[in-house]
Amino acid sequence: MTFAFELPWSLRIADVAFLVSESGEEWPGWSPDAMGALAGMPPLPEGRQPRYRAEMNQAVVSGARSLAAAESSFPEWQGFPVRGKDSNEEAKELRSAVLLSIYCRAQEMPLEGKEAQEDIIEWLSRRLDEALEFLNRYLVILGGLNDEWHISSISRIDLQRRIPWELSMKPAPDGWQDQSGTLDAHVTWRDDLPEERPHEEVMAAVELIHRYRAGEVPFFDWIELYQAAEHHLGSGRNSQAVIFSTTAVEVLINTLFRVTWALLERDEAKLPGVLECGFKNQLKAHLPQLLCDELDLSATESPPGRWHRDCYVLRNDIVHKGRKPSTPEAMDAKLSTRAFAGWIGANLKPDPRTDWIKVFLQAPKRS
Repeated sequence: MTFAFELPWSLRIADVAFLVSESGEEWPGWSPDAMGALAGMPPLPEGRQPRYRAEMNQAVVSGARSLAAAESSFPEWQGFPVRGKDSNEEAKELRSAVLLSIYCRAQEMPLEGKEAQEDIIEWLSRRLDEALEFLNRYLVILGGLNDEWHISSISRIDLQRRIPWELSMKPAPDGWQDQSGTLDAHVTWRDDLPEERPHEEVMAAVELIHRYRAGEVPFFDWIELYQAAEHHLGSGRNSQAVIFSTTAVEVLINTLFRVTWALLERDEAKLPGVLECGFKNQLKAHLPQLLCDELDLSATESPPGRWHRDCYVLRNDIVHKGRKPSTPEAMDAKLSTRAFAGWIGANLKPDPRTDWIKVFLQAPKRS
């Protein structure tokens, strides 16, 4: 299984290829064609199986950071560097490209006719995430060696939308034909939206930001943090997605205390103590006072318990133990966060003064 990547910068590495085993070791004498123990090659070293092959090269490209859209949109503006103005050639830059192969056993591969198309796409998508995780370890080291901190981990959001791939078998069985195609790296991008937003929608956003800057939209920070968690998840930054999901709930609950305290005209002298106590104490002792249902963090079948297990505990493992969550774990953390917020809204104690909060927290959001 091979993917082709073009990086957004140059690694200054030309014509290099290396092979890595499942246990992370390398070994001499094995070419890529040796995979599958082809005739005439020595046996695999004991205890080792091939897993990755990386090939890196670089090339000079033209117009890699084109301003064509800006030039077309604002032809009267003179601030753009006009291509070809000083020479007959467009601006050029050096960029790196990588071919990254993952070696899988034949029974792990999706074969046309045996699996549904959705299953094949899911398998390819998981291999793409695995390839990026492997490649990023080298990018981190190569960037750090020379203090080139612009070289760092990349994610799907940094890649072009269509990623070329090729699936081959060695040795190939009779009748086998290598498969190839492109994989959509940005599966959350929506193609069913109109090319232009309604003008009224833009003006509504402008008004909302004006109100936020004036302190009139108290839950905006919760929205911003939840959206950041979505962005990190879609960009392959699973740890950040979990951390931002947890932080979003912390901010949501602190904001809920402040807003309901004012709306319900509760004793202002007690609010600072509630806001300053530990978050776990807020969840167990103070938040239930605003709710009409029991909040049991140990009940994993409930939204609060599921969020505590899938998000809060996982966040602590990430921060304190260095755990690296998988994409499904990060997705569960985000989904449980949205479900917990909706559950809080549904279970706020009935009061006309807080009805708008109930409606806001239960408003449907794309998951």
